[in-house]
Amino acid sequence: MINLNSYSGLRSSVFVRIIIEEYRTTSGGSYTQQVLAFSDHYQDFTIDNQVYSAVGALTGVSSTRSELRTSSNSVTVSLSGIPNSSIIEIINSKIKSSRVDIYRAYFDAQTNAQIGDVQGRFKGFVNNYSLEEDFDINARTSTNTILLECASNIDVLGNKRTGRKTNPESQKKHFPNDLSMDRVPNLENTTFDFGNPD
Repeated sequence: MINLNSYSGLRSSVFVRIIIEEYRTTSGGSYTQQVLAFSDHYQDFTIDNQVYSAVGALTGVSSTRSELRTSSNSVTVSLSGIPNSSIIEIINSKIKSSRVDIYRAYFDAQTNAQIGDVQGRFKGFVNNYSLEEDFDINARTSTNTILLECASNIDVLGNKRTGRKTNPESQKKHFPNDLSMDRVPNLENTTFDFGNPD
């Protein structure tokens, strides 16, 4: 157990890893897997052999809830300062449904030494994303921000799909000539002894 009373000041940093399975840099190029790892830390930081690039105040993560049991919650990750040349990469890539892992680490505010272990804060998937452009007419400059709306793994598991019934009526509705489910009512209450050697 860490005694936090021995520190005069603490600060925390958030580390975000997004695994994009289908990332494409040009509109005609091929898809490749790309891992984007960034943080609001003041310098690059390594967690489990993954280097998280320090982008400082250019990244933001909405607040999360700490609960004793797993529950559904969503998180918004924002990354600003994206150059205009990189917008085409975002548009050409399939970011939706990419895996997102968010970690938090605490540091001594005076010595910058890490306190304790890196803690997992969120695991989920990109549910949707949007691009925002802030154009300054006087300076003739623009700032691009990508907002990633992330759903937790619990939310994804909660999105159940309704299946079909395994009976002849349901099968005939979709496939009128298929006989594969015709024996289901006869087998419904039949006991099978698969371990019997006879």
